Amino acid sequence: MTDAPYRLSEMTWQEVEEAVERTGTLLLPVGSTEQHGHHLPLGVDVQMPMAIGERIAQRCDALLAPPIWYGVTPHHTFKPGTFTVSTETFQRYVTELCASAGEWGIDSVLLLNGHYLAQDPELEVVVRTLRTEHGMEAFHVPLVNLFADVAEELRESDVSFHASEFETSIMLELFPELVKLDRAEAVDPPAESLPLTDYDALGENKVGWALSASDMDSLTPTGNIGDPTVATAEKGRALVEAAVSDVVTLVEALQ
Repeated sequence: MTDAPYRLSEMTWQEVEEAVERTGTLLLPVGSTEQHGHHLPLGVDVQMPMAIGERIAQRCDALLAPPIWYGVTPHHTFKPGTFTVSTETFQRYVTELCASAGEWGIDSVLLLNGHYLAQDPELEVVVRTLRTEHGMEAFHVPLVNLFADVAEELRESDVSFHASEFETSIMLELFPELVKLDRAEAVDPPAESLPLTDYDALGENKVGWALSASDMDSLTPTGNIGDPTVATAEKGRALVEAAVSDVVTLVEALQ
């Protein structure tokens, strides 16, 4: 547990100068602002990595950057409130932000990705660029990969693809005041998906694929896919702890 300041947005430049003498590791929450059904707010994909980043920084020596609120999410524009940018804009923006941090002492960047699956390809390219062109240690950290084993053990629903059991449980743990569970509805995806694909965050997604806004509009009237009604704060607590613990292990190894 650290008592040193770690939230960059609240620090002066002198405090940052002092901080990078003890740590060169930066946690950057990356997500998107998009629809999450009738029961969750637009900011889920940023609020999750922000709160998880807080818990990581409280346990080990790392700095927490202000989050990136906007991402690549054209498939959610079928509902109001969703913002999206192009792949090229997003990759360049994130890359340049991280590279600029390298100029004042950051040498390791962990991109805490709350918009996992959909935004994974872009962030993998960002990591490669930071490593090969800017000489930084960079890591893409999709939250779903960190809590996948625990989620598989705890899950009650057959499908949790978007704004369903996993995300709703995490939000019940982190921001219960923002969850309107009484409005949650289960939405079943198509009975069958194409071979090597699956409408499930833990499913048989063995090939890369993407959904368009019209695809999503035809799949779900509410915006979510899966069953959020089985979500609980207890499940969310276990999922969050798995993610925090894994990242702390990585950060400590980088020191």
